[in-house]
Amino acid sequence: MLAGEVFDRCHAVRDGKIMPMPSPGETVELVVIGGGPSGLFAAHRLNDRDVVVLEKEPETGGNCRYDEWQGVRMSTGGAFYTASETSLVELLAEIGAPGMPVEGPDALVIHGQPTKDFFRDGAKQLPFPVPVQDDFRRSRDDLLKLYKTKKAEELDVVSFAELLKPYAPEVRQFWDSFGQSNWGGTAENTSGYVGAEAYTWAGAADDPRFTYPGGMSGAAVKLSEVVRKQLGSRLRTNTAAYSVDVEGSGKKSTAVVRYFDGDVPKAIRAKAVIVAAPKYFAKYLVHGIAPPQLADMKAFRYLPFCVFNVCLSAQGPEPAYDNFFLDAPFTDYIPADWVIHAGKGPKERRTALTVYHPLPEAARATLLADNSVADLADGVATHLERHFPGTIDKIVEIRVFRRGHGMYMSTPGRMAVAKRASAARAPVFFANTDCGLFSTFYDAVEAGARATFEARRYLGLSAKAPRQRVGAPRP
Repeated sequence: MLAGEVFDRCHAVRDGKIMPMPSPGETVELVVIGGGPSGLFAAHRLNDRDVVVLEKEPETGGNCRYDEWQGVRMSTGGAFYTASETSLVELLAEIGAPGMPVEGPDALVIHGQPTKDFFRDGAKQLPFPVPVQDDFRRSRDDLLKLYKTKKAEELDVVSFAELLKPYAPEVRQFWDSFGQSNWGGTAENTSGYVGAEAYTWAGAADDPRFTYPGGMSGAAVKLSEVVRKQLGSRLRTNTAAYSVDVEGSGKKSTAVVRYFDGDVPKAIRAKAVIVAAPKYFAKYLVHGIAPPQLADMKAFRYLPFCVFNVCLSAQGPEPAYDNFFLDAPFTDYIPADWVIHAGKGPKERRTALTVYHPLPEAARATLLADNSVADLADGVATHLERHFPGTIDKIVEIRVFRRGHGMYMSTPGRMAVAKRASAARAPVFFANTDCGLFSTFYDAVEAGARATFEARRYLGLSAKAPRQRVGAPRP
């Protein structure tokens, strides 16, 4: 089964198609464009105001939407959050949706052999020569020291690949795979700060993790339920925004948001707009962005992404929560019900493996061809069978969710570029995960908090300043 985002209207805006220009038929205080975690959080914090949320998809959740097969909840995107992400922990407790602890460390699978704790004592079990095993451990010790002693801005402008040069190629090979799955880039295309910071949590080294059946969609669904209860019909799905125009100047300016409600073009006037959409679309959506800021938005790079949920008639290979590979076309997979059973459930139960399969930037168009995506699914089954013989006989169905711009790349220099690209242009304020350093639910919520603070302050409302995030370690 193939599924994915609705992109026709976005592509029409990108391609410069002439759109209808209806006059505003509604006036509100605030409009939030985007019903992913960032937009939902902003709406939650603005529920005391006259706010409308516009989401182009039939459902909310963004990159944290779920699928279900015969009672098995499966993720199509975000996987987990960590204990150190305290503001997110507090939010989830506030809305009554604390996550379940993820048991055990992750595994690096080589020739079907899973190795856990592979950056510490477990490195001795890796099927590599001793010098390579030592480099897995040494790289962690060295880069954690660098992370704790160097200024974040200094590390950010260096390529992670540069920091990995002293170590065996297998170490970089791991990070090339891991990085594409977690922040969209190989080591060469990764900020040195982002890569060094990852040693604090990759493989479940030091930072406890939490999630839900179906991954972070569990949090997104609950947040959406809370916002729906707060806003009612003002949370609107199937409403694709296609232009934001600022009229007037200074405090007297307003913004006109034009959108399709189904197939009907409409317009809404607001005192302020929070654009909780990714920059690859925001740069077309918001008219009149200053050239320097527009150039920074255009500098953002995004990795196309498929998530394959391999549905099984019985328990599949479950060596660990997240299982990474060096020699497969996909980067990793997570047993969909790990947070419930931790690999110890009944062997005869139906389950699924959520397989993360980023693609090269140049292969984005592959996602538009159903036959090509089906070939990728065949490759997933083939390589699972190669590592874990007998798996292919249990496959009942493979479900695919495809995103053309699934994950932004945390490239070198990310901190400064993201800050400039996400700067407010009152009465327009920018949110979305790509305002931060990592493609995570946490960064989405942090971006929503910052945009909400800026919008409330602009409107003369009480506002609590968000915690500082950019350029600082995870709190």
